[in-house]
Amino acid sequence: MFHTIAVGSTNPAKSSAVRALCERAFPGCRIVALEVPSGVSEQPIGAEQTAEGARNRARAALTAVEGAGLGFGLEGGVDEDGHLINCVAVVSADGRENQTWGVRFPLPPSVAARALKGEELGPVMDEVSGRSESKKSLGAVGILTNGLFTRADMWQGPVACALMPFLHPELYRAP
Repeated sequence: MFHTIAVGSTNPAKSSAVRALCERAFPGCRIVALEVPSGVSEQPIGAEQTAEGARNRARAALTAVEGAGLGFGLEGGVDEDGHLINCVAVVSADGRENQTWGVRFPLPPSVAARALKGEELGPVMDEVSGRSESKKSLGAVGILTNGLFTRADMWQGPVACALMPFLHPELYRAP
């Protein structure tokens, strides 16, 4: 069905989630991960900015990869209450779009305060945990759960749900 799928990020926590699910959904597909702009701040604040970043990444990825049938954008943000939020957008070459949300959990108050002031969450979590490049592996969720649930794990649920209308287009037609 979809032979080439573009992912608007080279972050392995994001691209591995898309790869794992799309290879199961569309055996033999090719996944192309590339950096594209989100069009929003480095640390998106609020659901609207987070969703916009995901949509922008999905559209840019689809446009950038010749022959891509699907484009994915994955964007993590912090809501106004200091919770981590994450959004997945997927767009198809024929113009269909879907958006889904993942987990929402409270960040430690000092971390949330820094993110809400504009600091990117990944480096803040690195500093408070003594790690480096955690956003490419454990992420905040992995650090705060002691590895029980990693950033790649966190992305798999919303990526799978974003695929629903593409796996069952007959059920998602407008009435």
